[in-house]
Amino acid sequence: MMLFFFGAVLPGYSYAQQSVPQELIGTTYLSDSINLVYAQHKMLPRGYEKETLEALSHFPELQNVPIRFAIRKSFSTLKTRPSFWSALMPKRHRTYTIIISNKTIEQLMPLMFNHLSYEARVGVIGHELSHVVFLSKKTTAQCLGVLVGHLSARYLDRFEYNTDMICIQHGLGKDLEAWSSYIRNTMHTSFWRGAGYVNKKNPGHERYMNPSTIEKNIDNSNGRVLHINNN
Repeated sequence: MMLFFFGAVLPGYSYAQQSVPQELIGTTYLSDSINLVYAQHKMLPRGYEKETLEALSHFPELQNVPIRFAIRKSFSTLKTRPSFWSALMPKRHRTYTIIISNKTIEQLMPLMFNHLSYEARVGVIGHELSHVVFLSKKTTAQCLGVLVGHLSARYLDRFEYNTDMICIQHGLGKDLEAWSSYIRNTMHTSFWRGAGYVNKKNPGHERYMNPSTIEKNIDNSNGRVLHINNN
């Protein structure tokens, strides 16, 4: 779900201390000062503020990281990338954009965000935020290494699988499982390797964790992460 590239320059964005639509301030959910903390330095997707804030609440280390959510046409259902210039800066100065697609090819339209359950939305946003966590710890040189790695399908298999693991480690395993189950039931497949493989054979590559794999890595009583098989 992360389309990582430096080839397109994004315009500079000013991230306000609190980018929440004014009409939502004072609602039952957003009036909670704890929830508003997670809106700091964020441009939330209109209409999906609640599920976005819920996902963000599981990533306290991103509280001061500028993230812009944009809803627009995109082939991939969701994708995450750093802005061009900030990717060349020290990691503490980077900004990120998470694109939520609202239009794609016909085969993928059932996977659009508006068709998902609330839980699945939280889960897939959690996956994208896990990309930000990963990149926010990398140097510029390491980010370039990630870019080169995206040329390899096997690298991407490991990359996305490990991103799901980060999401589980942040307590969103059940939400991620809701997304995983939905996409497999909707696309009538046992394995999901991403939008780029929608018209290709996908012989058992678990790029994104299957529901059973997610279950094996969640302690249902307290969300503790269990051992994961990376083979």
